[in-house]
Amino acid sequence: MSRLKAVKVRRLLVLLSLAGLHSASQAIDFSYSGFGNISAGKVFSATGLETGFPDNNKWKCPCYIADYSHGSVYESRWSIAPESRFGLQGIANFSDNFSFTGQLMARHAAGDPELVIEQAFFSYNLSPKWTLQVGRKRLPLFFYSDFQDVAFAYNWARVPPDVYGWPVVNYNGANLTFRDDIGGWAVKSSAYFGQEHSKEVPIAKLGDPSRVDVEWDNMYGVDLELNRDWFTLRAAVNKSKQRRLSMGPTGMVQFSPDPLVFGKSSPQTYSSLSMNVDKDNLIVRSEFSRVNASPARGSYRGYLIGAGYRFGEFLPMLTISRLNAYGSSGAAEEIDRNIGISLRYQLSDSSALKLQLDRSRWDFLNGTDNTRKLATVSYDFTF
Repeated sequence: MSRLKAVKVRRLLVLLSLAGLHSASQAIDFSYSGFGNISAGKVFSATGLETGFPDNNKWKCPCYIADYSHGSVYESRWSIAPESRFGLQGIANFSDNFSFTGQLMARHAAGDPELVIEQAFFSYNLSPKWTLQVGRKRLPLFFYSDFQDVAFAYNWARVPPDVYGWPVVNYNGANLTFRDDIGGWAVKSSAYFGQEHSKEVPIAKLGDPSRVDVEWDNMYGVDLELNRDWFTLRAAVNKSKQRRLSMGPTGMVQFSPDPLVFGKSSPQTYSSLSMNVDKDNLIVRSEFSRVNASPARGSYRGYLIGAGYRFGEFLPMLTISRLNAYGSSGAAEEIDRNIGISLRYQLSDSSALKLQLDRSRWDFLNGTDNTRKLATVSYDFTF
């Protein structure tokens, strides 16, 4: 863990400790909660050539990338390191309308242990329907982005990596959230702005051990979620200016976008649409995503579709996902497909066991591809 990260962690711990101590003598209400999972996985079948991604010098491939954003890679031996994680959240309520939330996460990122501040923000209820938040939060690009680390909250061992795999997962800024019931629909909508300068991003370490920083500036976005009975619909869009830097002989140097062609940064847009069904014992999950960073970096289109049926405490599901990658000219460059069979067993109101089998195929559209099969078992819990 870098010195800067360690300093940030110490600052948050001090703040949370002071809030807890101060509450003994003042009217500050402090509470905490936690979550985590212990996951073990192994690649048990592989065909096709190695691509150098992930880095064959760091991982003993054939490999399966389970989480691009955090560099979680399974090899051909059982391991609990790639996806096992633990989170602790503390909330200090200064009044009925004003509070502070801090969240720490412990995990392995690109094979290295990491302890980071995942969230740290103040909340103020402007009214029963409007809430203002300022600080560091998860970036709500997709349906599960806000609680992606809480594996207990969804039915798979992991969210499908073909859709949920990007270099930035947090942002520093402000958001305004609206909640109400309108015409029988539960409505939740947020608008936000901010930035994120992510150093040594794990997704870049999958292919190259050298340092890569990613900066998203002038970021703003909006999302809308509608729920009625058994149906939930969510749409979101995020816009920003991005650039990537790598370590050169004289320090960090911009390599994307090409500074001679596009200048300091280039625009990008993330958009998504999800539709979910929870009707009696029937479960349906779907999400469609689009990333447009052309002409500087190309674009992506992805989707996931899954369905299952609950039998008592057991929930089997079949889920397919896909990501199409296009170059800066618009030509198709790669198609990634994944088929997952998962089984969730509800142990209690706060814990679950999961078994999942995945088959991933990367088609490079040049006559070559590779296929990887992964087995995962996990224990998810909250407290």
